[in-house]
Amino acid sequence: MDQIVKIRVILDVEEDIFRDIEIELDAPLMHLHLSTLDAFNWDNADEMASFYKSNESWDKGAEYPLMAMAPEFPSMENATVRDILPTPSSRGLYVYDYLRMWCFYLEPLAIGPIEKGVEYPRLMMEFGTTPDPMSREPDGLDGTDLFDDVFSDKEKTGDPEIDAYLDDEDDETPGMTNIDDHVDLF
Repeated sequence: MDQIVKIRVILDVEEDIFRDIEIELDAPLMHLHLSTLDAFNWDNADEMASFYKSNESWDKGAEYPLMAMAPEFPSMENATVRDILPTPSSRGLYVYDYLRMWCFYLEPLAIGPIEKGVEYPRLMMEFGTTPDPMSREPDGLDGTDLFDDVFSDKEKTGDPEIDAYLDDEDDETPGMTNIDDHVDLF
């Protein structure tokens, strides 16, 4: 018998932000991936992402990535929602954008029969304002200004040609504007 699951998808941020999505249990995880992004008004489905089976402590279990490393490995294309949320007491994780590491907690609220005439997946409830997906600094770079002082006026690279070029950047007419203006050395 065809069944749907109503999933609460909770974004891991300080404010309470979640969406309730109904989706068929036998739908590919790719459908849940796309419907989650759609529910949170994020439109870049090409960012790397993965689903994980989880437990009561929200530990990461088996991974279902966006793309499989080989055809025999599980991925969002060949795994279903049932693979990560087989029962009402199951839990799952969804990680989106490996640089910014947006984490979503997945909890089934109910499992039931498909309603005739209804198209799934469907958004059932929205709570909270979704942040811009680019608003988080890439993971591991929070608060670091890696390149702020690399080419500052106080420091030089040690390479006379690069230092001369960087000094020329402030001029209105830099010394080197086109590679064709230079004589071939070889």
